[in-house]
Parts: sequence; structure tokens; C-alpha cells
Amino acid sequence: MEEPSWMVPIKVMFHALNHKEVQACSIFNVPEELREANEDAYKPKHISIGPLHKGATRHLHLMEEPKWRYMREFLDRKPEKDRSSENRLTECGVDILNLNNVICASYGGSNNNIVQETNSHEITKIMIVDGCFLLELLMKLDDYINNPTTYNKDSILETEEKIISVLNDIAMLENQIPFVVLKRLFRKVFRDPCRIEDDHRVAEYVCKAFGYEFVRNTLVRSSGVAHILNLMHLFTVEQSSQDEGKKAKLELLRCATQLHASGVIIQGKSNSTNQNKHNLVDVFDFNICFNDCKLDIPPLYIKETTEVKWRNLIAWEQSKIGIPSKYTSYALFFNGLICCEHDIEFLNKKGVIINKMNKSNEDLLALFRTISKGAEQMDSSYSEICKRLNVYHYKGKKVTKMLQKWPIHVWHQCRRIFDIIVYYGRKRYNILIHDHMPTVWKFIGIVAAALLLVLTIMQTYYSSRSH
Repeated sequence: MEEPSWMVPIKVMFHALNHKEVQACSIFNVPEELREANEDAYKPKHISIGPLHKGATRHLHLMEEPKWRYMREFLDRKPEKDRSSENRLTECGVDILNLNNVICASYGGSNNNIVQETNSHEITKIMIVDGCFLLELLMKLDDYINNPTTYNKDSILETEEKIISVLNDIAMLENQIPFVVLKRLFRKVFRDPCRIEDDHRVAEYVCKAFGYEFVRNTLVRSSGVAHILNLMHLFTVEQSSQDEGKKAKLELLRCATQLHASGVIIQGKSNSTNQNKHNLVDVFDFNICFNDCKLDIPPLYIKETTEVKWRNLIAWEQSKIGIPSKYTSYALFFNGLICCEHDIEFLNKKGVIINKMNKSNEDLLALFRTISKGAEQMDSSYSEICKRLNVYHYKGKKVTKMLQKWPIHVWHQCRRIFDIIVYYGRKRYNILIHDHMPTVWKFIGIVAAALLLVLTIMQTYYSSRSH
């Protein structure tokens, strides 16, 4: 009996669930609850990878030609007499076409329907071009950090601004392709007799490009890497420390200034390894400690790429049950630690926040307020520390304690109230201007109407008084 067409996508997903090299539904649109805080953090601006954002903007469409050039450069690597770049391209086409069902299964939600309805040959073309581009880019980035001047004439790596934009784009959850595609393409150019599940060369290039330490055991323990963003999470979060998770909430109930007033000594925990990292590398050090009234927090370096990676890694943690939610818990800890610009100034002075891109305190406050917005699950990474900090009190004399706490608390609360008024005042003003006064003439009309209303009320009042 002929199989009905509607059963095909169901069977594709069914067989992908136990595939060693694929995670089903691992590439999808970020939920609205997460993206509304900063939609730009999830939409590629320079390079589109995969079918979801292909040609979405004019600039993304214009960057298709440089991707083809990168593909050619990758296929030309390691020349062999019996295999030209055209032969390699044909081999790649046949191999990736056979992966069509696996590729379709990697895209979740409504995206699965879009991919299923797209011609399999078109999907194969996208995978080959984007996959070869990514591999060539990763290999060039590995060399760029040590020899940046070599790539002055490269269309992608010619300026640091472009590189930052590209790094942001390839770290976005919606801008991924299955990792198995990258491994298959790499093996067509750089042959290796080992099994594909034991071939970790692409993972090593990703680690070098993003400044992570490559640990082979991490990949051996995992059931298969879904994509580059998943790999970034695997190498920065201890996977063995999984717990059941819990509802995302603020566990730290006192901000940095209030903790300081209570006698907690907050200091940036120096880490020379992180300080020596390249400007294009982001390292989140989660090793926060609280002992003997000292709260040691490793410096958080705010760079051009920090927010995009952080938000997309949180989106990845929120996408599946069983993924350790370390980035989410870290975001919630900082959310509790910062309630106004006063806290940011304090943490900056203590070396906890290192503002490498010279963002304003207002922008940093907006980042920390919204970084965990929409998250539904977290882990217990900082539960014990937060519990102890929430009840900590200075153990000195009572009078000394009051004299120490009172001025700091009063000043901080005044600053906090003022910041809240300014923040929501600007927000309401922007809504008013954007939604109700989109043009100058409409603004003038509303002002004139308001003025006329005031004059009418005044005239009525004085007329009634005269009688």
C-alpha cells in the first residue's frame, strides 16, 4: 500500500529522535516572550545561514555572492590530483541530498512545514553554500586572531565591525544549520577514516574561533551536537550538573547597593585568563562565590557580541527540557543584583562589570532588566548563595550598623525612585510619539487642540465668575 504524503513528515521526525548526530526540532523561531525585549538580537543583519532568513533583507541578499566565493575557497583547499573542486562539489551535493530527511527534522514548529514544502534540491543548495561558507569562515577566524592584517581585502573580515556583525549572526538560534551537515562537508575536503561521530575537527575550529577550550569528553558524553549555538553551550556549561529545573524567578531580593549597606563586601574576582581574551571572544565565568561576608563575582565583560550571544544561549536553554539553564540563572542573578543605575556605577567601580563598548548606564540597565525577560525555567546554580545573601546582616555593633546602613539606603532609594520615574516616563513618551504622534503636523494638531481646550475651560470659568 502506498504511504500517504501526510505521513512522511511524521516518520521523518520519528526516526530523527534517536539519531546519533541530530537533535530534532533544534532550529526554530525564538518565542515572542523572549524576543520582544530586543528583537534585533535574534535577526541576522549581515549573513543569513539556513533557509529561515534567506534573502529577508536587501543586505542579506547582497551577501549571497561573498558566501559563494567562500564556498569555492573551501572546496579548493587541500588540492588532490584525482579530485577537483567540481568533483568535491558533486560529492557534497549527493551526500547532503541523502540527508534531506534529517535536515527537515532539525527544523521545529512552523519552520518544519516551510522546510518540508521547499524543494529538496533547493534545501541541499542552501546547506552546501552556507555550510562551506561557515567552515571557511571558521578556518579563517582561527588565523585572523593572530594575523588580522592578512585579511584586509577580504569581503567578510576586512574590518572588525563586519567581523563582529558576522559573529553575532552565526550565534543566533534562528540562523543555524544542522551540525552534521558541517561535519559531512568537512570530511569531503579533509578525509578521515574514523567514524563521523568520532570526528571532532569542526568542533575544534568552532572552539578556536569563539575562544573556548576544546574538551573531547564533552562531545563524547553528548548524544550529538545540534548546531554551532548548541556547541557553544556544551563547552561553556557543565552538562553533568543537570537538575530538574524550576520556574524562573528572581532569587536575589537585595540589590548590590543594599547588600553593600548590609556589610557584604562585593568585589570583582580577578581572572587573568579572561582578561587576555581577544576583543571578539566572549567568556562568561559563572564561578560566583560568597564566603566570610565577601561576594566574589568574576568580571562580566560587556562587548559588542555579548548581548546577542547571551540572549540566544538563554533562548536555547528555554527550548528543551533537560538543558542546564546556567545562562538564564546567571542573567536572573544580575537582574536581582541591579535595580537602578546606582548599582551599575557601584559594580563598575568594583570591577564586576567591565564596559568594553562604553555603553551608557541607561543602556546597561535596560540590558540587565530585560536579559531574562520571558524565560520560564532556570536551575539551582545560585539558589544557596541567594538564600544566604537575602538574610545576611552585618555582625558589628547595632549603632554602628545603623549609621552605616541608613545614609546609603536613603540615597539609594531616592536614586532608584528617580530612575524608575525617568525610565517609565521615557517609555510612555516614546509610545505617545510613536503611536499617537507619528508626524509633526499631527503633533502640532494635538498641541493646538490641547491649548484650545485649556483656553475654553478658562473662558468658561471666568464667564461663570463674572455672572
